[in-house]
Amino acid sequence: MHQSDSEIAAPAWGWINDPDPLLWRRLNESSPARATKGNTKRVATRRCQSCDT
Repeated sequence: MHQSDSEIAAPAWGWINDPDPLLWRRLNESSPARATKGNTKRVATRRCQSCDT
């Protein structure tokens, strides 16, 4: 389920400002994306199934 922009805030969430446009295509366990703002301990290893269609 998607989070609205108003629900996304530090310290629970992290985000990436101006990500490489191909970042989400490369995203997996061996090529994770680390948050650059907010909670920078957050790491993504998979894409949202709703967004990946």
